[in-house]
Amino acid sequence: MTSEAIAHQLQVLTTAVLALVNQAGKRLTRAEVCERQAIHRNTLMRRLQTDLTFPRPGPDGKWALADVVAWELKNEGKN
Repeated sequence: MTSEAIAHQLQVLTTAVLALVNQAGKRLTRAEVCERQAIHRNTLMRRLQTDLTFPRPGPDGKWALADVVAWELKNEGKN
Protein backbone atom coordinates (compact mmCIF):
# COMPACT_ATOMS: atom_id res chain seq x y z
CA MET A 1 0.00 0.00 0.00
CA THR A 2 1.42 3.39 -0.96
CA SER A 3 1.68 6.30 1.43
CA GLU A 4 -1.00 8.09 -0.61
CA ALA A 5 -3.35 5.15 -0.18
CA ILE A 6 -2.64 5.05 3.55
CA ALA A 7 -3.27 8.79 3.85
CA HIS A 8 -6.56 8.39 1.98
CA GLN A 9 -7.66 5.50 4.20
CA LEU A 10 -6.75 7.52 7.29
CA GLN A 11 -8.86 10.43 6.02
CA VAL A 12 -11.79 8.08 5.34
CA LEU A 13 -11.49 6.63 8.84
CA THR A 14 -11.26 10.09 10.42
CA THR A 15 -14.38 11.20 8.55
CA ALA A 16 -16.24 8.08 9.65
CA VAL A 17 -15.28 8.57 13.31
CA LEU A 18 -16.41 12.21 13.23
CA ALA A 19 -19.70 11.21 11.59
CA LEU A 20 -20.34 8.62 14.30
CA VAL A 21 -19.51 11.05 17.08
CA ASN A 22 -21.76 13.68 15.51
CA GLN A 23 -24.59 11.21 15.16
CA ALA A 24 -24.34 10.11 18.78
CA GLY A 25 -24.50 13.73 19.90
CA LYS A 26 -22.60 13.07 23.13
CA ARG A 27 -22.04 16.17 25.23
CA LEU A 28 -19.14 16.52 27.66
CA THR A 29 -19.08 18.24 31.01
CA ARG A 30 -16.20 20.50 32.04
CA ALA A 31 -14.77 17.64 34.12
CA GLU A 32 -14.98 15.26 31.14
CA VAL A 33 -13.23 17.73 28.83
CA CYS A 34 -10.49 18.21 31.43
CA GLU A 35 -10.10 14.47 31.87
CA ARG A 36 -10.00 13.89 28.11
CA GLN A 37 -7.37 16.61 27.65
CA ALA A 38 -5.50 15.59 30.83
CA ILE A 39 -5.60 19.19 32.06
CA HIS A 40 -6.71 21.04 35.18
CA ARG A 41 -9.95 23.03 35.09
CA ASN A 42 -7.92 26.27 35.36
CA THR A 43 -5.97 25.24 32.26
CA LEU A 44 -9.25 24.69 30.43
CA MET A 45 -10.40 28.19 31.33
CA ARG A 46 -7.06 29.64 30.21
CA ARG A 47 -7.30 27.70 26.94
CA LEU A 48 -10.79 29.07 26.34
CA GLN A 49 -9.44 32.60 26.87
CA THR A 50 -6.36 32.25 24.67
CA ASP A 51 -7.16 29.65 21.99
CA LEU A 52 -9.95 30.88 19.73
CA THR A 53 -9.92 27.54 17.87
CA PHE A 54 -10.79 25.51 20.97
CA PRO A 55 -14.48 24.48 20.99
CA ARG A 56 -16.82 26.49 23.15
CA PRO A 57 -19.47 25.01 25.41
CA GLY A 58 -23.07 25.28 24.34
CA PRO A 59 -25.85 27.05 26.21
CA ASP A 60 -26.10 24.00 28.47
CA GLY A 61 -22.46 24.51 29.55
CA LYS A 62 -21.37 21.29 27.84
CA TRP A 63 -19.12 20.62 24.86
CA ALA A 64 -20.11 18.60 21.82
CA LEU A 65 -17.84 15.56 21.70
CA ALA A 66 -17.67 15.91 17.91
CA ASP A 67 -16.24 19.43 18.24
CA VAL A 68 -13.65 18.31 20.79
CA VAL A 69 -12.58 15.33 18.66
CA ALA A 70 -12.29 17.52 15.55
CA TRP A 71 -10.15 20.02 17.49
CA GLU A 72 -7.94 17.22 18.82
CA LEU A 73 -7.39 15.86 15.32
CA LYS A 74 -6.42 19.29 13.99
CA ASN A 75 -4.10 19.97 16.91
CA GLU A 76 -2.53 16.55 17.30
CA GLY A 77 0.96 16.97 18.75
CA LYS A 78 0.62 20.73 19.33
CA ASN A 79 -0.51 20.62 22.96
